[in-house]
Amino acid sequence: MTTRAHEDLALARRRLDELARAVRALRRTLGDTYGVRRLCDDVERARSSLGFVGETITEAEPAAVPVPTPTETMSDLPYDPVIFADADDEGVGGMRPQRRTGR
Repeated sequence: MTTRAHEDLALARRRLDELARAVRALRRTLGDTYGVRRLCDDVERARSSLGFVGETITEAEPAAVPVPTPTETMSDLPYDPVIFADADDEGVGGMRPQRRTGR
């Protein structure tokens, strides 16, 4: 685990301990109400999640800087309509203009 990750995790645990103390004080003041019980459960769930985070933090090498891919240049000229003469128009459900037959 990196030093920075250790520090951040320790800070999160301290803040969670402060929150747990505040919720216990609320329980003493307000009693065992539904809302207070939910807060107690949330604090315990957060404590459990912090434990999972602590287990998953490992000594990892810094993330590699992504290599930029070359930019494709698109022409500003209008498309040749012949290219799409037999293509379906997906935006209208694949309808094509009706061709008249010589009946």
